[in-house]
Amino acid sequence: MDTSTLTSAAVEALQHRESTGKAVTSVTVEPARDDSGWTSYKGTALITYHDGETQTLNIRDTALTAVLEKHADDEAELGSVQTVVIPVPLPRVAPNNRVRCEEHPGVHFETVGCRWPHNVTADGDEPQVGHPYRVTN
Repeated sequence: MDTSTLTSAAVEALQHRESTGKAVTSVTVEPARDDSGWTSYKGTALITYHDGETQTLNIRDTALTAVLEKHADDEAELGSVQTVVIPVPLPRVAPNNRVRCEEHPGVHFETVGCRWPHNVTADGDEPQVGHPYRVTN
C-alpha cells in the first residue's frame, strides 16, 4: 500500500474532528481479530499531537477505514496485519508569506521555525498566527 494513500485518508479523517488547536503528528491504528479469526483494523485511531498528548478518533465509515481494509488484505497476504502508524506532515511554508505570530515580534516572513508549535495558512497580507491550523485577524 502506498504511504501517501494512507496519509491522505488520515488527513481527511482529521478534518471531521473537533479541533484542539494542536498540530497532529501521527495517526495510529491497531489491528483487531474477530471471533471467526478475520483480522482487520479497529474503528478507532489514536491521534498523537506535537506535545505528546494523545486522543482517540472514531474512523468508522471514513475513507481511512476503506484504505485500511485494503491495506489489511495486502498485509494478510504477507502473513500478518501490523499496527499502522501514519505520519501527518505539516502544511508547506508558502514562499514570501508575511505573518504575525505569538513567538516573534512584528510582521515577518514565515519560516518553518516560527510555525512550531503554531502554524499559518495564507489569508490576506498579514494574518495573525495563534495555534496550529487556525488563523485569526
